[in-house]
Amino acid sequence: MKFTKTILITTFVFAFSNCLISYKDFPKIPPVPAHEKTSDAEFVYALPSFPKLNLGGREALKNYFDNKTQFKKTSEGENVPKAGYLVNVKVNYRSPSTPAVVFLGLSTLTATFLPAWSNQDGYDIEYHLYKNGNKVGVYEYHVFRNYSQWIVLAVFAFFNSETATEKEVFERITNQFFEDAKSHF
Repeated sequence: MKFTKTILITTFVFAFSNCLISYKDFPKIPPVPAHEKTSDAEFVYALPSFPKLNLGGREALKNYFDNKTQFKKTSEGENVPKAGYLVNVKVNYRSPSTPAVVFLGLSTLTATFLPAWSNQDGYDIEYHLYKNGNKVGVYEYHVFRNYSQWIVLAVFAFFNSETATEKEVFERITNQFFEDAKSHF
């Protein structure tokens, strides 16, 4: 039993060390700085439960809303305040194509001896903005992810440290949302 568990854990770690993940249009850059807390308006945000494996996107949204906005008072909830703002975030996972899913499964089952890749998955993100009880806009963003795994790629695993993570991508998308919606704040 102990031997089987060790083999499974080793295979899992080995398989994921052979994965290369990058997000199109999102090079690695320093984190987004926090804004000065100047607004006394109430700010409420509603976050989704992520539909697939969460690689830091939800935590990035929560951290941004709590710590990097200009609002002194932030809270998580779903009720639209009569005086203040609500941002309701909707995240839809865009699955890889069927052939990509088949090859990803086969690659994982063979401990990445067979190659697999996907360049069609990612996220569709919507920010629904409410101000003083009224909906004022919906802001849509699309994130595309490239993913590949193969035993030969183990020598290129350092590449993952040179690309943006899911957490960084969601932080930058949220920062872009605040830029796009600044006329409402």
